Amino acid sequence: MKLWLKKLFVTTVAILTLGIYVPPLDVDAESTVDNKAIGSERAQSEKTTELLFNHAPVIDAQASADSLTDPVEACRLQARELTLTKLGPKILNQVDQQVIEEILPHIEYVINEIVDEPTDFQLIGQHHAGYGERIFDLYSEKDDQIVAKFHVRREKRPLDGYWFNFHYHMQDDEFEAHYPIGEVYWSKNTPPKWMS
Repeated sequence: MKLWLKKLFVTTVAILTLGIYVPPLDVDAESTVDNKAIGSERAQSEKTTELLFNHAPVIDAQASADSLTDPVEACRLQARELTLTKLGPKILNQVDQQVIEEILPHIEYVINEIVDEPTDFQLIGQHHAGYGERIFDLYSEKDDQIVAKFHVRREKRPLDGYWFNFHYHMQDDEFEAHYPIGEVYWSKNTPPKWMS
């Protein structure tokens, strides 16, 4: 009987107080707060674009024309862009120098070692935000299969903090083994999601 009375009391109080508190509704189509938020999103987008392409090497017109006809160079530039996009601006602000000096040259070296006929290969990169490892896949059109998969993983080491572990997998061993590319230290704080 006591349980029944408690349920009845709670239900009665809920019904009586149902319409008493209504949160304020500040819906204004011309709100300056919303416009500021949109402006800051645009600024962040411009900053991201600047960060991604600011690190591209300066090339003269002749070298640029050669790179358009050189599939290996196009593949390397696409790999660079996909890697920087995967990390996102929040992560790049802290570790961009290490990634550009250590990781990107090693990725380019690995691609050069794998690619024998440059016209037969292409990079498949679908950007996935969140916590997924995948950066891009190296696809062979001649063999009609993925030859290598390039990944970046977060590792939390006890008493050491978070590290980004860049590695790749080869089709030769059915993508089982991790072939290291390099590691970049983040900090003891949890890193943000990819592409944020």
